[in-house]
Amino acid sequence: MIRRLEFHVSYACVQSCLFCSESDRLRRWSGVPVTAAEMARVLATKRRQGFDHVTFTGGEPTLAPGFLGALKAAKGLGYTTYVTSNGCRLCEPGFASRALGLIDELCLSAHGDSAGLHDSLTGRPGGFEDLLRAFEHAGQRKGLFLLTNTVVTTRNWDRIEDILGFILGLKGVRHVLLSHLAPEGRGLTNYAELAVPFQEWKKKLPRLAGLVRRSPVTLRFFGLPLCVLGRRRDLSNDLYFSPRVTVERARRKGGASLTEITSLRPTRRRAHPRVCVRCKALDSCGGVFERHLKEFGARGLEPIRGWRGPDGE
Repeated sequence: MIRRLEFHVSYACVQSCLFCSESDRLRRWSGVPVTAAEMARVLATKRRQGFDHVTFTGGEPTLAPGFLGALKAAKGLGYTTYVTSNGCRLCEPGFASRALGLIDELCLSAHGDSAGLHDSLTGRPGGFEDLLRAFEHAGQRKGLFLLTNTVVTTRNWDRIEDILGFILGLKGVRHVLLSHLAPEGRGLTNYAELAVPFQEWKKKLPRLAGLVRRSPVTLRFFGLPLCVLGRRRDLSNDLYFSPRVTVERARRKGGASLTEITSLRPTRRRAHPRVCVRCKALDSCGGVFERHLKEFGARGLEPIRGWRGPDGE
């Protein structure tokens, strides 16, 4: 039974990230916000169907006019609440004090270890300082499960170890996700320029994994096939994917409405090339982004000969 709901409640954002996977949807639906009534209806309906975990995402979900009301409704219905954010409102003390008490899991996006790098990638001067204040507020909230997500591109690749070290030094962070570029929106448009080849990932993965070896923080990698992770394939986000239903804006007869997309495996826009046919981990691996194969071919891929699940060989 699917119990996880992913709800796109906002199509507004104060940032303009070079790699934004949602840029097309934000442009299409920026003038058609999800209403408070729609949020309440979806939350109540899905709860009756057995869903008990909701991720509020966007765009920037905290910009949704009915965001705090939706959080209160979700908690009242018994959901575990998860919010993805760039910190643009959680940096505000008043808003943070009202919102954080209603959030069980918070994922803040950190794409650099300095204002110069982070703000150049997100297109928003001052965004890094706001993010630091959001981290400060989140770190003071007892019981909050605090996560981070970093989209890894050629623009921050040279500093990825420093970025990970910076995140590990933040108070309260318990889970770090390093994400290979997703080929959607601006990420698709700029893929050839921004995507880090698998051969480069392989060189740095041991050092990145080593940074968290003695840390209580969990490290995961999104968008990388298991073979690229080598002996640290247990760090693949694919292995911990939870089936989910995504609710987002769509055009239907008579105008805009909400639609549902069911995802049982982490295979969106991904494929298994011929080199994967004899891989023993084929059924556990989500595959390779199709655009990555188009731009880079199968370089860096190799079949895994022995496999016993998440613990590896």
